[in-house]
Amino acid sequence: MLLGGTAALLLVLTEVTNLVVVDVAGAGCEDAVADPAQGKDCEITGGDQHSFALVAVALLVVVMAVGAGLGGSRPAGVALIVAGAVVLGIALIGDLPDTDSTGQVGPNFDDAEADPGPALWLELAGGVLAAAAGAVRLWATKERNYVNGN
Repeated sequence: MLLGGTAALLLVLTEVTNLVVVDVAGAGCEDAVADPAQGKDCEITGGDQHSFALVAVALLVVVMAVGAGLGGSRPAGVALIVAGAVVLGIALIGDLPDTDSTGQVGPNFDDAEADPGPALWLELAGGVLAAAAGAVRLWATKERNYVNGN
């Protein structure tokens, strides 16, 4: 249950931290951009990227972690593995390619650079922990059946 709870916390943190950070000439993007409306494009959070969908996944992970941890549910363990795989897919297929995109700022500045923010690493860790929580449940159930002779 601890792995699943930690995974859910990391997924929620992913949505409120920076996924992409754009820098212009080492001076900081907000300082280089004259238009305050364009300044919001300097930092893109996980919530901006996926409309806070990972919060729903985090809620699912918490419920399944309780079912797998306290209830010993194998289907909940499988659901945790699937949720972890979905999160990893979102991170690696959807988010990782965007971490070097300068977005709306890039066309106006030749020296604009984008780097991944902490949200990408939180998202990856959350996906791995969710899958690990499910795998632990399935492994523990298998071991218990083996010991009991089932």
